[in-house]
Amino acid sequence: MESLACLGLVLQLLLWVCKGHTAVPYRSRNYLFTQYCKDAQTGRELYVGEVITRPGQCTRVQCLGTLELWEDNCQVPKSLKGDCAPVQPTDLNLDYPKCCPMYECKTYRRNDFSELELTNTYDHYGNLRRSNMAEVIVMNKEPRRLDNQASSQPLREPTGNIDRYI
Repeated sequence: MESLACLGLVLQLLLWVCKGHTAVPYRSRNYLFTQYCKDAQTGRELYVGEVITRPGQCTRVQCLGTLELWEDNCQVPKSLKGDCAPVQPTDLNLDYPKCCPMYECKTYRRNDFSELELTNTYDHYGNLRRSNMAEVIVMNKEPRRLDNQASSQPLREPTGNIDRYI
């Protein structure tokens, strides 16, 4: 009778252990280890998928699933035309990519009657953000004479239809 009671106790213990094991959800072994990247420049720990902008650098840092850091920096576009200069943002606490400078490029064209200045503003990807055109119309290219200076040449009368210049 004692052996039967022992056998019953062992079976109950076995069933309890087996049932308890099946009730525990599956977890991979990675839950025992930390899942973060450490940024060497700031010393900050980033969890997988977390994104930050480094203070004062305009650099975006992201922790990848492979526990590697991915960095994005501002680039100078290669396809800009004209005389270009960077324009820094006025707010210094912006996140990437809003902290990247814009590039203002000026081109000039001249003809007989006007001078044209075209100003294009591009972001750091090279996308056109703003465009401004200014035209200066030249009415007379001859230098202005003072009243006390006499001219040996008579003033010229306009030829052709003047309405097309107005």
